Amino acid sequence: MDGAEKLLEKVATPSLYVRTDFVSCGVRGCVLGTTDLSDQNALLECLRSLREANVTPFDYETLQTRVLTNFERTFVSDEKEALDYLLAGDGLIFLDGQRGCVRLAVRKYETRSVSEPPTEGIVKGPREGFTESIKTNLSLVERKLRTPDLVVERMKIGRRTKTDVAIVSIRGVSDPKTAEKIKARLEKVDIDGIIDSQYLQSYLEPRPHSVFNQTGTCEKPDILAAKLLEGRVGIMCDGTPIVLTLPYLFFEDVQSSEDYYERSTYASLIRMTRMASLFIGLLLPGTFVAFEVFHFSVLPLQLLVTVVNATKGVPFPPLAEVLFVMFLFEIIREAGVRMPQAMGLAMSIVGALVLGETAVKAGMIGSPAVMIVALSSICTYTVPNAAGSSTFLRLLFTIAGGLLGLYGVLVCVIAALLYMLSLDSYGTPYLAPFAPHITSDGQDGLLKSPVSEVTARPHSIPNVNPTRQRRSNG
Repeated sequence: MDGAEKLLEKVATPSLYVRTDFVSCGVRGCVLGTTDLSDQNALLECLRSLREANVTPFDYETLQTRVLTNFERTFVSDEKEALDYLLAGDGLIFLDGQRGCVRLAVRKYETRSVSEPPTEGIVKGPREGFTESIKTNLSLVERKLRTPDLVVERMKIGRRTKTDVAIVSIRGVSDPKTAEKIKARLEKVDIDGIIDSQYLQSYLEPRPHSVFNQTGTCEKPDILAAKLLEGRVGIMCDGTPIVLTLPYLFFEDVQSSEDYYERSTYASLIRMTRMASLFIGLLLPGTFVAFEVFHFSVLPLQLLVTVVNATKGVPFPPLAEVLFVMFLFEIIREAGVRMPQAMGLAMSIVGALVLGETAVKAGMIGSPAVMIVALSSICTYTVPNAAGSSTFLRLLFTIAGGLLGLYGVLVCVIAALLYMLSLDSYGTPYLAPFAPHITSDGQDGLLKSPVSEVTARPHSIPNVNPTRQRRSNG
């Protein structure tokens, strides 16, 4: 049992671990486990089985084949691997005079129950969402994809956290080169700890300093299953319900899982609404400032008079006024998110109404600026996954409109589009299927065709089997 003693010598707090000695069939041994992460009832049942065993020879092979048949078990010969299993909550069985040990899967973590994720609420469709347990999340995916071609590659990342990470794909659908590239990037990660899947984003993204998202995220097994069936690869991380998906398209943020549970005509209308809202949220403040400063003569006379009367006496120039209102709304939004849930909603509503109305009555800001910024903020959050990049671009377009007018806004829009055109996610053009234009992928683009008519997988996503379904002769 020297192996057990060596392991306990390497831990900083031996009191966190439980060692129980036993003698069976004339052989001395011990069972190691943790006080908090191991299932104590399972360890007691294991000890009972060991003490009541009557087998010859009493060695590791016999334990696995004849004694511990009720447990998930594996033989471990490497000391470092055995320590990793112990730290994760597994049990280890050591026999005196024999090398190695037997690992028992007796981890017992307190986890949140499966429920609908707060960020992806829907009216129709499955309600279950991922939890912080990678084992639970894999079971939810396996339930959706009952195929022997489901590939799950596991690894541990983090020198101290030893976080379990799983790369999920479908054999015969996704391009193996994509999974290999992802695995190669993850194997190069050398960091103390991985707490959340977002830690891995900067290692997986081709341009980690970019303002645009380059990895997809999801919190529901039905969304992940649909993406895997299109040829994407999922990256699961223990301790978080957020699953990363690659390759990534910008248009993914405009799509919603509920689009696939509604009539195609309604889903198409909603997608066009989201896209229009995104453009309004990005361009409205900058365009308003540009018209007010440089191009006021273009406005209809009645609208111009209304704006002039509403902004009369405001001490700030239009650009500073709009930037101040945007800053005010960001403060209110951040306070509403950070405050306790019972107070957050009230704080957001009261703060927006009271501060906005008071500031307008005091003559600090004009009512048009409040309305424009409020409308653009609401429109921005119709595509919540792109809210971060949208907020940055909205600020950039507003400054450009205030300094250079509509020409400045136009130049910034063209520059942003050219930059997005240069992005590539594991062989997938960032703006596909619009740039480059891919006709077949348009069936699930801005306009959505019925599921029965979508016979091919997205051409923009690398895959080895382009056929999704056979066209019915009827």
